[in-house]
Parts: sequence; structure tokens; C-alpha cells
Amino acid sequence: MNYRSAIFGTGLLVFAAAAMVLAVEADYAPLQVAGPLLTTPCVLWWLRLVYLWQRKASFKRRERRRKEHPAEKFGIPAGLKKPEQYDGGATLHEAQWIYIGRAVEAQGSYFAAGILAAILPPLALFLLSFQLLALPAGGNWAIGLILSEVLCLGILVYFALTNREPTSEWIENRTRTELLRREQYLFLAGVGPYLAKDDSEAAREALRRRGQIEGANARMLLGLVPLQERSGLTWLEALHHRGAGRLASRSDCIERMESYVYYRIGKQLLWFANELRDCEENERLWSRLLTGALLAAIAVAAVHAVHLCEAPAGDETVQGMRVLIGALGIVLPPLGTAFLSIRAMYNFESRSRIYGHEKGLLHAHKGALEALIQEANGVRAGLQGRDLDKIDFDFRAVALRTEHSLSVEMEQWMLLMERREHEVSP
Repeated sequence: MNYRSAIFGTGLLVFAAAAMVLAVEADYAPLQVAGPLLTTPCVLWWLRLVYLWQRKASFKRRERRRKEHPAEKFGIPAGLKKPEQYDGGATLHEAQWIYIGRAVEAQGSYFAAGILAAILPPLALFLLSFQLLALPAGGNWAIGLILSEVLCLGILVYFALTNREPTSEWIENRTRTELLRREQYLFLAGVGPYLAKDDSEAAREALRRRGQIEGANARMLLGLVPLQERSGLTWLEALHHRGAGRLASRSDCIERMESYVYYRIGKQLLWFANELRDCEENERLWSRLLTGALLAAIAVAAVHAVHLCEAPAGDETVQGMRVLIGALGIVLPPLGTAFLSIRAMYNFESRSRIYGHEKGLLHAHKGALEALIQEANGVRAGLQGRDLDKIDFDFRAVALRTEHSLSVEMEQWMLLMERREHEVSP
């Protein structure tokens, strides 16, 4: 959370509270109009700050939980070479971490703005309904409430006009990050643009590809997602056209296979497992909130009916309760739709289906690669079998199928999270 924003928000809130107190005590008309008008943006400002603070704390709790209590057990053998430790691979590893931070920031900005966009309509409705029920005759306070409602709707229009594609920055940075991560493992496996290149040529190609991915705009990034050459020939087809006999032997092919199966497939499987758990838990939480809003609306309606039937009309306390209960009865259903809009913004259920499907595919690739590693270790130990070059060729093919599968998942995620406008409750 930005401390300057917190200080500014606190100052604005203190000023608004002082204005409200003076308006009540001094019966000063301009302050009675300005009080609600100042309080409304203060509340919205603090909602955004609280969300960003809670998001940061929640992220730390989530990462600590994933480390201490992962959804699935996973361990990497000690001493196993990391992808960035291969000559030429460090540049791609460094680049992806630059854009991970930018993607996280863009994600937070989108969700913060989206939550406000979902809350603004029920807040505007509450201000209007409270004015109609509590101050039907009008007056300075009524004008302040009406202007506050107009302010909420004005902010909503501002969001609609200035954020035509609210997820574009998040999608662009996440796509760039994933492409750089994928490039790291294409380099490790020696496929795609690194096919048939020696170590020095592959290192130079990695630098060139990094520059190409970093310099691409959003439209060009989408063109880099498919695993194919400019001619349209897929990298898997190019690998089979070349054949095992025309590829240079690699003395470290077993080490590369082990690095790939643990750092690429294993870590990705663990990430999907943790995300699945989080999405399912969040889906249950938001379902409970929706159910709670519905039950609260029903309860308020029942209480309202009882008060109308039994309470004397002239009692000021009862009249105040009627106003409050009436306002809640009007606002609670739209608040439930706001919860529905926020849940749709996160799209937990659809993301769970994508992650679960991709997890199953990765398990199949992991099994195929583990079988190749076992076969290669047998050949190295002197057992009869295929030579290591043919096993290495099959490893390259499995790596390309794995990267294709993960690229399809990334495209599905982009289609799922793309927004032309913010989710706004009716």
C-alpha cells in the first residue's frame, strides 16, 4: 500500500468528518451539502486502500501456506541443475522476473478498480433510497445525498470511458512473462529456435529472442504464442523433419531431461494444484457471501413487514428504524449482484476447470519423460536399448508437446480474463 495515498486518504477523511460535525452542530447549509459529498469519495478511497493492503497481506499468507502446506507434495533432488545455470539461460530467467512484478501490479490495479466499479451502483442506490425515505421533503442534507449519488454515477462513467480494456496491461505483462519462461525451457531442451544450434549459437539466439519478446507490443506478443516458424511449419514438425540422426549429440541430455521434468513440469503441476485449491476455496467463500446477502434481504423484508403492521406511525424511533430497514431492503439485492459481479471478475470456477484439465495433460507428459529418463539411465549403466541420441530426440518431442499444452492454457486464460469493460452490477 502507498503510504502517501494512506496519508492523503486519512486527511480527507478527517476533513470530511469535521465538516459533518460542524454541519450538525452549527446548522450551516453549505457544510450540510458538502458533508455527504466529501464523505462518499473518502469511503471509496479507503475501500481501495484497504483492498490493496489486504491483497498484499493475503499474498504473503498464501505464499507462506504454499510453502509450508502445499496442495501436493513436491521435492527437487539436491544438486539438480537449474535452467538458468545452463550457459546462456540466465538472461531469459532475469527477464521474466522483471515482468512478473509488472503483471502483479497490473492485476492489483484491475481488481481494485473492478471492485469499486461493482460497489458504486448499490452505493448510489443506497444514497438515493436513504434520501427518499429519510428526507422526502428535501433540504440541504437531501441535496448533499443526491449530489453524492451523482458523484458515484460520475465515477462509474469515468471508469467506463477511461478503462475500455481494463485487463489489457495485466494480460500483456503476464503473456510476456510466460513467453520468457517458455523460452527458457525451449533453450534448455534445444528445440524451436534453438534446434540444431551449438551452445554459443543458442546463447546468442536467447539474447535475440529476449529482445524480440521485450520489444513486442500486445498484438505482436499474440503472434509469438504459437510454436511455429514464420513459414507456418510448427516446431514439432521441424523437429521430425530433421530427425534424430541430424542432431548433434549432447553429453548432458539426461541432466537436461531431469531439469525439465522437475523445474518445468513438476513446479507447474504444483502451481496448478495450489491454484485449484485456492480457486475452490474462494468460490465457496463468494457463494456463501451471495447466500448471506440473499438471506439478509429476506430477513430485512420480513422485519420491515412486521414494523409496518405492528408499530405506531408517530413513534420517532420506529420511524427511524423504518427508514433504515427500508434502505437496507432496497440496497441488499443490488449488493448481492455486486458480489456476483466481483465473483465473475475473478472467474474462479472457469479457471479451476482450465487448471484441472491442464494438470491432467502435464501428468501424461511427466510420465512419458520419466520413462525416457529411466531408459537413458539404463543405457548409461550398460543395459541394452536405444542409443542416447534417439532418447534425446524423444525428449525434445515431449518438451515441445508440453510447451504446446501450456501455450494453449495461456491462450484459454487470455480469452477468459479479457474484458472490454469492468464488471458492473445492475
